Amino acid sequence: MSTTSRLTFRVRAVVPEDATAICDLLRESIADCCKADHHDDPVVVARWLANKTVENVKQWIAAPDSVALVALRGDDMLGVALLSGQDLALCYVAPRALFQGVGKALLRSIEKEASALGVETMTLDSTKTALPFYSRNGFLTCGPVRKWAGLEAQPMSKRLSANGPSTTLPG
Repeated sequence: MSTTSRLTFRVRAVVPEDATAICDLLRESIADCCKADHHDDPVVVARWLANKTVENVKQWIAAPDSVALVALRGDDMLGVALLSGQDLALCYVAPRALFQGVGKALLRSIEKEASALGVETMTLDSTKTALPFYSRNGFLTCGPVRKWAGLEAQPMSKRLSANGPSTTLPG
């Protein structure tokens, strides 16, 4: 269990019954927390949310090369992280849980899972909103910004050790 001065929560593996709550959390986080990326443009938001459906979430968490974790306070879902192979495909926190250690706990837990699976380098595409978070947590940029559907994504990577996160790879 992780504890901060304002919030106590636990991180656990996702179960199929979490799909609806995960979908809701993704949609809420993108709409409320990622304004630096979508600038409240309804077309951009709609494109970003288009694949955030319960059926897609079920497929993502059931994929054989995926590891999915959620952070919970009681039954309240505060965050979700999804590793797909070596790629961190999702790491989102509910607006009410920002800056309370939820994202960091999810990231550390997913890095530990990745290391245990033999992943040597974790990669991700960061939003503008999340770039400072990933930078603070040891990820380095590793390529040019990619553009998609009115959004920008910064490729990043982090070298993991057999015992968990360690050093980063230069870009």
